[in-house]
Amino acid sequence: MQMALIGFDEFHMGSSMANPEADGLTALAELLEKNDHNLEFINTSLDAVDNLPWDVIIIPFPKNQFSGDEMTSLQSHLENGKSILLLAEWGDLFGHVDFLNELTTPCGIEIQKDRVTDHEEHVTQKVELAGVVLGEESIPHFVRVQNFADHPITKGISELIYFSGCSLRVSEGATALASTSASSFGDIDLDSVLDEGEIQGELPIAAVSEMNGRLVVVGDSNIAANGYIEQGDNLLFVQQAIEWLSFNI
Repeated sequence: MQMALIGFDEFHMGSSMANPEADGLTALAELLEKNDHNLEFINTSLDAVDNLPWDVIIIPFPKNQFSGDEMTSLQSHLENGKSILLLAEWGDLFGHVDFLNELTTPCGIEIQKDRVTDHEEHVTQKVELAGVVLGEESIPHFVRVQNFADHPITKGISELIYFSGCSLRVSEGATALASTSASSFGDIDLDSVLDEGEIQGELPIAAVSEMNGRLVVVGDSNIAANGYIEQGDNLLFVQQAIEWLSFNI
């Protein structure tokens, strides 16, 4: 197995690897170390260079936008045959969609400004009062994903749990790895109701491209977060994505 030098972008997201809470990514850090990868935190803006030092760059839902020079460096990183794992989020929080699409759209992947919702294939949780179970509450934006392409990243995967993520538009040059059920839709106004202009059907939520280097885009950063990575086959999916990006599978 090839050991990769992995750069984890904390500068644009804020500290997350050191956060042990449900939305932190300490479990992901442990996974990388368990698989003998070298992990470096990126705590400053990216240098304006043609060859960034890392084999794989993990970008988990950046709250702060990349500069033009940084975007050029990331594009060069892919053109040099290296890899990026990009974890997006629902809606257009922090105005992140348009600038991330500057990186992904040339690779055939476009992040959408919606929140995937499914009133049939979703997670429920128990409602309790004083230790008494009163019933179950449906959470239609916590979606069960069970449609997968044949790809090394999806080997052995039967279900992902998708926690308030967006959909992706996949065009020529890219492959949809995982898609929702036909009953799902991209909820743009976040009212959990299918409205005119909102797309219903099997929506891609994870995609890969090898047009320039290797790029994996997932529309939900929680898929790798402490509180959610062990739901469904999320952990195996994230692990195999990293190994594919590291050219190990």
